[in-house]
Amino acid sequence: MSRAGGSGWLVAIGPALFIAVACAFVGDFTAGWALAMALLAVVVGAIGRLVAGRESASFEPGDAPPSRPAARPLTRPSAELFEAVLGTMIDGVVVANRSQSLLYVNRAARNLLDLGEKSVAGRLISEVSRSAQLQEVIETALSTRLHQRTELQLIRQKLTLAVSVAPLDLEPAGGVLIVLHDVTELRRLERMRREFVSNVSHELKTPLTSIQAYAETLLSGGLEDDANNRKFVERIQEQAERLQTLILDLLRLARIESDEVAFEIRAVDVGDIVLDCVRDRQDLATAKGLSLVTKSPDGPIMATAEAEGLSTILSNLVDNAINYTPSGGRVEIEWSQPGEEVVISVTDTGVGIPLEHQPRVFERFYRVDRARSRELGGTGLGLSIVKHLVHAFRGRIELESQQGRGSRFTIWLPAGESETRSLPRS
Repeated sequence: MSRAGGSGWLVAIGPALFIAVACAFVGDFTAGWALAMALLAVVVGAIGRLVAGRESASFEPGDAPPSRPAARPLTRPSAELFEAVLGTMIDGVVVANRSQSLLYVNRAARNLLDLGEKSVAGRLISEVSRSAQLQEVIETALSTRLHQRTELQLIRQKLTLAVSVAPLDLEPAGGVLIVLHDVTELRRLERMRREFVSNVSHELKTPLTSIQAYAETLLSGGLEDDANNRKFVERIQEQAERLQTLILDLLRLARIESDEVAFEIRAVDVGDIVLDCVRDRQDLATAKGLSLVTKSPDGPIMATAEAEGLSTILSNLVDNAINYTPSGGRVEIEWSQPGEEVVISVTDTGVGIPLEHQPRVFERFYRVDRARSRELGGTGLGLSIVKHLVHAFRGRIELESQQGRGSRFTIWLPAGESETRSLPRS
């Protein structure tokens, strides 16, 4: 034990021992009691020394006291951090004071409101949004101090925004936090779904109504009408075939759009598929007084696609060209490989497609002339199937058309590869 350590024990035990001996003499205790009091003092002092030793960890005088871990300073997030977080959000964030003057606008909000890079701090919200509906919901949030939600249309930007407005406790009079979420694509898809359900119902109802009407006519005495009974049965068969075609097209489109479908992609000879398509439709074109011709390159052209899928693409395009080209017209199929892509085009001299209808011709059940399309037996799904197949083959399709002068559908597909592979739908 060091001298300092011995001094520590004496300091701890000495006072207790002195008090025990003094109490023994003053109280006139016997020697045995005095000795017991002394031993008790020694034990109490020892315990005190041990406790003190744990606290000091037996550090010698002059040693540096044990250092405690430094507490991490808690700092408030910087303005740069807030700007970095809010600036990368895909939702627009706008902060305004009670007088509706802008205090902050993040980059997404600038894009949604078409503000560019110009400074908008201090300007009124009404100046930058020009939306009476947004103005109304902000005023409601400020007056009621309650969270408000709405959906509004920005006509100039052609956007649909879901708007959330929450009151803020800003000095001195408060303000609002406005969050803008772009739901344009979501609403478009919802509209397409509603239109699809409506169109499917209508397309199924039309042939079923005809079948029911002819069947009722036959049961009401038409069977005995030798002059018309066969014609009624033929109409029933015609509508049943139309119904079957519609259902098969729906199933084909559902298969193409399914996430589980896979196509056997390989290098296919475009010329072979084109010639098969022309051979199957040559008699129909001749009967309508049309010239169905091909413009082939020198040597084979290989495209990366599925043979059956490419045949479906060409069949739909050529059928449309034949159906909408009047007698004396021309339908031409041309293919080539100018680079790393194969280009296939189907050109006709038919009625053409008006410019305002061209962006929608690839939508399901969309028809430029509904009455004529049904008369020709079309389901309204052919071009939609074509578009989905072309995209599944990593290609693209474009339309050029002038009303009264014909149409040209052009497809670009990757050039053929030597090995066969299974390609899932993208």
